[in-house]
Amino acid sequence: MRKTILAALMLMAVAVTGAPTDSLTWESDTTMAGDTTVQVEEMNSVTSTAAPAVETVEAPQPVLDRSTKTLWWMVLATAMGTLLAVASGVMAFLARREVADMQETYNKALEQTNNDMRRLAEESAREVNALRMQVARMAAATPARATVVKEPQHQRSAQQPPQPSGPQTFYLAKPDAEGVFTRVSTAFELGNSLFLLNTADGVRGTFTVIDNADVHRFALMMPTDNLTRACSGEGIQLSAGRERIVTDAPGEAVMENGSWHVVRKALIHYA
Repeated sequence: MRKTILAALMLMAVAVTGAPTDSLTWESDTTMAGDTTVQVEEMNSVTSTAAPAVETVEAPQPVLDRSTKTLWWMVLATAMGTLLAVASGVMAFLARREVADMQETYNKALEQTNNDMRRLAEESAREVNALRMQVARMAAATPARATVVKEPQHQRSAQQPPQPSGPQTFYLAKPDAEGVFTRVSTAFELGNSLFLLNTADGVRGTFTVIDNADVHRFALMMPTDNLTRACSGEGIQLSAGRERIVTDAPGEAVMENGSWHVVRKALIHYA
């Protein structure tokens, strides 16, 4: 479209620039005709009054009045300016139209995207609601189970069989941060039993690390968690490469509120 408009404007410019040439030709022809008539009359007059003579007649030169020439150049400049102004207006109009078309296309694409996102959100909401209903139906169909409340291990220790008076032997698990042994049993339990406690009255007693290879291997895996709350010794937290625990001095424990509490730590070393 732009190329066609530019071609038409160029053709109009060529047509305008051709006008002065036609005027020049017409004026030259008129001037030449008038000069020729004058010269013929002069020749006839000379012939009748004087002897025949041969004269050289020069060809007339086209003459264009200066004001006319200036006027034509002004007309040409005005026409060219008008053509340029028209061309600029047309180009600006086409540019605005193109921008408007691009904006319209963008708005349509944005609206389509918003519609797609809205549709996806609605579908997701429906799927979530369907899943919630399915879970609710499954929960209603599943029989209720009794809720099991777990008691702290040190409280379970208090529920151990009553401690009779007289000499007794107990197997103890590791103590908690307060120095309370978390599990007490009358039989050895692999994976739980770490210390052996002997008491004469059921109130005070002494304990040592159980002399068992499996117990030593388990305790040395995490000495900070398994041993340091009930035992002391040089480099007790560094157990890499060690395989055996030796009790140098037994620790002491006391029964309080149905649980055995560490009173004095046992002294150990690794071998």
